[in-house]
Amino acid sequence: MICCDGQMLWSEVQMAASFLDRLQGLLGKAGLSDQQGLLLTACGSVHTVGMRFPIDVIFLDAELKILACHPGVSAWRMKSCRGARTTLEVAAGGVERHGVVPGQRLTWRTAQSRP
Repeated sequence: MICCDGQMLWSEVQMAASFLDRLQGLLGKAGLSDQQGLLLTACGSVHTVGMRFPIDVIFLDAELKILACHPGVSAWRMKSCRGARTTLEVAAGGVERHGVVPGQRLTWRTAQSRP
């Protein structure tokens, strides 16, 4: 799950830490629910080649501080962010719905680390 200031933003976030998981990303998926996302580690650029739905892309530094947000990225686009170490992909509209902006710090929690 991804939280900000103690509030849960996305409850069903998978981590893509391996090269193959990052390469696969969201390809082949029909869409994301409002609670789903993909956290790509060691990732400062993404593409939406072959995607069937728009996504919001959030670039983060090593401490999960938001560097840039790109809402509504449609198919066949590429986005990158200098200094990004991790990228969060969520359903389009999530950035606006949660009021996510650069400068905020997110936290990643697994099911086992829930309070």
